[in-house]
Amino acid sequence: MYFFEKLLWYTEVVHRLGLCNVVYVAWYRFNLKVGIRQWFFQQRCFEQDGDCFRSLQEPLDLPDDWQCALLADAGKIADGNLRYYGRHWRFVGRPPNWFWSPFSKACHPCPNDHWTALKDFDVNVGDIKNIWEASRFEWAPVLARALAVSGDKRCLRVLNEWLRDWAEMNPVNAGPNWKCGQEASIRVFNVMLAAMVLRQWQEPSAPLVEFIFRHLQRIHGNIRYAIAQDNNHGTSEAAALFIGGSWLARVSDDQKVAWKSAFYARSGRKWLENRIAKLVEVDGSFSQHSVTYHRVLLDTLIFAEQWRRILDAAPFLDRFYERANAALDWLAALIDPASGGAPNLGANDGAMLLHMHSCDYRDFRPTLQTASVLFRERKMFGAGPWDEPLFWLGIDAGSVERVGVQKKNNVLPGGYVTMAGHNSWALLRFPMYRFRPSHNDVFHFDLWYQGENICRDAGSYSYNPDRPSDGLYFKSAQAHNTVCFDGQEQMPRLSRFLLAKWLQADHVSGIEAFEGGWLRWSGAYRDFRGNRHRRIVLWRDDEWVVEDELAGSFQSVEIRFRFAPQEFRLEGGKLMAPWGVVEVSGADCRVDLEEGMESLYYWEKNPVQVLVIRVGGSQQRITTRISLQGCGAE
Repeated sequence: MYFFEKLLWYTEVVHRLGLCNVVYVAWYRFNLKVGIRQWFFQQRCFEQDGDCFRSLQEPLDLPDDWQCALLADAGKIADGNLRYYGRHWRFVGRPPNWFWSPFSKACHPCPNDHWTALKDFDVNVGDIKNIWEASRFEWAPVLARALAVSGDKRCLRVLNEWLRDWAEMNPVNAGPNWKCGQEASIRVFNVMLAAMVLRQWQEPSAPLVEFIFRHLQRIHGNIRYAIAQDNNHGTSEAAALFIGGSWLARVSDDQKVAWKSAFYARSGRKWLENRIAKLVEVDGSFSQHSVTYHRVLLDTLIFAEQWRRILDAAPFLDRFYERANAALDWLAALIDPASGGAPNLGANDGAMLLHMHSCDYRDFRPTLQTASVLFRERKMFGAGPWDEPLFWLGIDAGSVERVGVQKKNNVLPGGYVTMAGHNSWALLRFPMYRFRPSHNDVFHFDLWYQGENICRDAGSYSYNPDRPSDGLYFKSAQAHNTVCFDGQEQMPRLSRFLLAKWLQADHVSGIEAFEGGWLRWSGAYRDFRGNRHRRIVLWRDDEWVVEDELAGSFQSVEIRFRFAPQEFRLEGGKLMAPWGVVEVSGADCRVDLEEGMESLYYWEKNPVQVLVIRVGGSQQRITTRISLQGCGAE
């Protein structure tokens, strides 16, 4: 019976994903299996030898506080250390071993095989991202920036040596570092950022031209597969084709390369405009339901638009700019103005493309500031280290007006509610899925107080962890501040990145005002087992009340609230915290304080305290009141 039920789930999901996309992916994977795809991607060595970059005439002037962090990072890189996922410094060698994972200490077993013959997930490799990360070349803009401000020839030597070694050890289309078109696109972004920083994009070296051109060939040869994903693979790869193609069409002395590159640029423009129109909703929400991937999207659009201006290419379609501005508004709505942080919503794979600053990985202000000045000629924040990308990208912000970021009460049609208190604010996720969800986070409640995320999402940790149970845990309802019926998921998981029985809200209210200054939002859904969850949120100043109405044939329910790592004391149904008090009330409920896990950075997990409310029966109403300091229960 379960087999036929699962088959029905797959049938429903195929319809939601789009039949054309599913058929193409199935055909593509068949091609890989039988070796047909390999014919389209010829293995070859890079032909041009020599340095990609040359020295600068004179150093640039950069504020001292920016220089200090930059030069420290460049020194670590020159000593053979790389920062993984914006967090973990690891020694990788000088030059790095491009096929080695510093986390598992394992090397990829097939560094010379054609990329089409390699598995997506190999138990002998572990998380392939741990190998790919060094080949994203995020170190290249760092070394280029350090060289530009210090004139240190060591930075130039390391930059050129590592690029030359990578080309020698990774022949075109050979090995794992050619397997993913998005990874190739990120290399294009970073190498071209280095060329921009060093002011060498107008008269590039022959090795640099060949390096970019071979990458464009790889990306364009598989662009249709990226498009079928309906995610940031398509936007990244299209942008790389547009940027790299437009650049080579202008600077290459080889007419064949210039003609082919112009073709790539036209293809990239077409697909980028297509992806933005399809994947970004009118309210700015993106297909991947993730704050991290939303930043990847905005960083990509920043690169595409700024290079378009530098190369004096025609503007994109009006809809491109409309959706880019909407995407900017969406991310700004989810940012904490005091810290620059954001809820750990959705998939978090450690990606940050705009490596032109020294801010922390979890600080989203550099992307917001850069996008706001570029697309609107307005600043969202006052002066700070998040302004550094503007300097390196050559975006003039000298006379730009500052508009600021204010938290607002708003219901975003893409499936999000933002709620503003006095010194606090909250985000709630409700089910609205035009594109595939990856986390069971329906009605997750995220709370911020005075710049700190006190009630939070668990994150992702790893897409292919050493313990498979970790991968399942971080995507589960247990890893979010929501309800779990009978220990089951809100939506059953079909595969690593695919859920079935996508939930739909049967009720979503607007934000209503009540007497005494209270505001209220409510929403409800019914899962595929027939269980119904209605969540009501009320707030005033810095007092928050979450009411959960539960109905159905369930035997038990767990409601979780996951808190930042701090000291807590549980007294009956009351939790005493450094920032306030949490009170739980309801018939026949038990309240426990347990240990859970969270991952703010990819490949890092830490313990957190979780308030677990357990109830039985078929119909219940549980109220959780969070009174932050200065607010008393009434």
